[in-house]
Amino acid sequence: MQTPVVLIVFRRPGVTKRNLDVLREVRPERLFVVADGPRPGRPDEARQCEEVRALVETIDWPCQVERKYADANLGLEANVELGLDWVFSQVDRAIVLEDDCIPDPSFFRFAEELLERYEDEKRVWQIGGDIHAVPPEMFGDYSYDFTTWASVWGWATWADRWHDHRAEFDRDHAGAEDRVDQLPRTADAVRNRPAPPHPDALVSEGAVRHFTFVSTETDGDHYGWDHHWWVTIMSRQGLSIMPCTNLVEHDGYGEGATHTRAAKTPYPAERMEFPLVHPPAVELNRDIEEKLEVILLRHDGKFARLARKLIKPLWMRAMVRRLIDLPIVSRVVHRLMGQ
Repeated sequence: MQTPVVLIVFRRPGVTKRNLDVLREVRPERLFVVADGPRPGRPDEARQCEEVRALVETIDWPCQVERKYADANLGLEANVELGLDWVFSQVDRAIVLEDDCIPDPSFFRFAEELLERYEDEKRVWQIGGDIHAVPPEMFGDYSYDFTTWASVWGWATWADRWHDHRAEFDRDHAGAEDRVDQLPRTADAVRNRPAPPHPDALVSEGAVRHFTFVSTETDGDHYGWDHHWWVTIMSRQGLSIMPCTNLVEHDGYGEGATHTRAAKTPYPAERMEFPLVHPPAVELNRDIEEKLEVILLRHDGKFARLARKLIKPLWMRAMVRRLIDLPIVSRVVHRLMGQ
């Protein structure tokens, strides 16, 4: 496989090994490994980071391996943004995986074909791999369709799109590597120009309110790098690609995870059928976009964030989530919370 692959890792050797096993099957010619360092005062974490980096040395297929290893902990935001800056200073496109995003091998062919097909279609910013539980029947006969936002649990993009985003959202995380305590220190999320969602980018009023707020939120720890990437896409009326099949398993839940500690069973990755059946036009599928917006607000809207602050036990979160996922309950909750 000729398209470069980026593997972003931290301290989870188990999922890293699963990812490398898939990569061993598809055999990319060039692999970029972006590894964060351990947090201060955590000897077990230092050992885990070393285990992860040792796994990279087991790569046994012909591959040019590039390494960006942080000596100290940068934090997720700095590690991802600075890591992708480094990658896209060297290549014009890439498939990006975090360590807990385990793809089906067919994801790579899917991403590679669409990176080539839409290289010159500047409205397309991202190719996603996770379907986020959108019903496959919503895609009709097509292998994928166009949405505004798409998951970054396995995704691909081009260097020019990433550079365009970073020119507007240019925090450099200066001094992140010098941190010696446990306090939040992510750089402020400041843009050099306003970036509200384009009026035609989103379908639901709740999503418009959500992302309008994200576009003005300066606290770098409040929303992740992915939200700010999506804000750029929305402000330009850009599009993402969503597959009709879940191509990436997100195994980022539970006690071993750093951020997403909910008690969830991963949604398994499945194989994409080829040849791909392409939509006839590059345009937003409003029905799928609306479904995605409901899913996003259900798990990352104001109510979801409030619930995570109030409910700490993972088993209790799972119980509440099952209740909220009932359609009638979900509608009532979002109406009450103004979403």
